[in-house]
Amino acid sequence: MIWDDASPVTLEKPAAVEIARHGVSVAFIADDMPLGDFAWITPNAVRTLVDNHVKVYMQRGFAEHSPYSDMDYADVGAEFEDEFVRLAAMSPLLVKFMPFTEEQIGQMREGQIILSTQQAAQMSRPQAEMLLHKKVSALAMNLIQDAQGLSVTDRILSETLTSVGLGIALSNFVLPMILNILFSPRFRFALQRTPALMQSVYCYDGHLCNAEMAELLDLPWKDIVSLCWDLN
Repeated sequence: MIWDDASPVTLEKPAAVEIARHGVSVAFIADDMPLGDFAWITPNAVRTLVDNHVKVYMQRGFAEHSPYSDMDYADVGAEFEDEFVRLAAMSPLLVKFMPFTEEQIGQMREGQIILSTQQAAQMSRPQAEMLLHKKVSALAMNLIQDAQGLSVTDRILSETLTSVGLGIALSNFVLPMILNILFSPRFRFALQRTPALMQSVYCYDGHLCNAEMAELLDLPWKDIVSLCWDLN
């Protein structure tokens, strides 16, 4: 797995996972302006989730720019919906590659968990304030660094040549994050046991947890470590 050595892995293999609790779900959101002609989660990765009793929802058109089709995901058990607001209502965990838009943030539920890429300079103050007001827990996969201090997603994007290989490498990276979140009885427990997830959090329980974003937006922030281990 890419989390073990932080080097892109393009050989897809089944993930060894626990059996998920019944009733857990994830929604994969289509990118309006995809970064490239790859699908960052593959049908095989979706099959792993479905085989472990995870309800998988996807936004229609998710794969239209990639080597796969929406039907490839439907064939392994994903269910499709058109509207983002419906997907946000159906699952507490929303995953997208490109950053969520201000409109999408406005349609999120209180306490939602979101995972995407997110550059500090791309976050506006209104977006951050909406996330904080709704107590959305927000994670940016590009904030996770390897042993050399480099962004793992940046390495994958720069070192992987084919669209299929890129999708597999990103799936191998993202799938463990999703599984850790889904299999934990509380989100805080997932962060406590997974340093990579801890690195990625920039909003948690109504607090901004990323110093760079806080400085750019002139907002207060708190260290995620102190928030996760505060028992009061």
